[in-house]
Amino acid sequence: MHPSERIKHIKSIASELSKEEWSLLDLTLKQFGLPWTDRWSGDKDDYVIEMLSGAKDAPLLELAKHLGVASQLETAQEPVFWSSNDAKIFLSHLATMKVEVSELRDELSRYGIKAFVAHEDIVPTKEWQTEIESALSSMDGLIAFLAPGFKNSNWCDQEVGVSIGRQLPIISIRLGLDPYGFIGKYQALQGAGKDKKVLAKEIFEILFASPTIGPKITGALVQLLSDSFSFDESKRIINLIDKSSYLTSKHISAMKKAAKSNSQVSSSWGVPETIDKIAKKFDS
Repeated sequence: MHPSERIKHIKSIASELSKEEWSLLDLTLKQFGLPWTDRWSGDKDDYVIEMLSGAKDAPLLELAKHLGVASQLETAQEPVFWSSNDAKIFLSHLATMKVEVSELRDELSRYGIKAFVAHEDIVPTKEWQTEIESALSSMDGLIAFLAPGFKNSNWCDQEVGVSIGRQLPIISIRLGLDPYGFIGKYQALQGAGKDKKVLAKEIFEILFASPTIGPKITGALVQLLSDSFSFDESKRIINLIDKSSYLTSKHISAMKKAAKSNSQVSSSWGVPETIDKIAKKFDS
């Protein structure tokens, strides 16, 4: 489990358990095999945080689920198909659209977005339903490809339901079917007949503005710049980074380093100058 997830769960558990009497609080910790002590002089919140700070991931997550502060789909082990720092987007689609969706997934990767496509990203030896549940529990947002038949698919409808339940950003792509029910209030894009490059850029612009996803995309773009393999690619990426509202000193440092160590960045016309401009704007 990523440290940020641990912190979130520990804070939520402390908030819930602090409402209980001391005897029930300790009983709960004991039942989940978690640390406890009868020598404590502080308040309950601090007590729970201290007891759980070194707890193993599995019992910590089970307690969070027991208290209703963690999704029942969540697992202690991070999925192999993306990392906690990725901008993780689940692509919900009908099986008949797997080719088009895979192509869009590849385009989104150029914008620092890590998209999950079930038929390609699941390891063959893994239980496919378990892996999909893992992706749904750890995703940052979902894109629904609304083609005829989507509404009647139990899997697609449930995938959207999970995203709604977790209050995550959802983008609907109209492909012959208009947004319906609860997803009617979410942002929709016209996808029918639209080039994948154009659609990927539109999706990027929406997700880049998200306060929960934008920072992750920013980090991914900085990494893409550091690994850039051509002058044109460096120019394309720095122009995207220049529009970010989520740059940090760590990003600035990484870009300056790339301008020195990667010739495709340092010798790309205008790129080092743009990095300097961004750095000055950040420091001002």
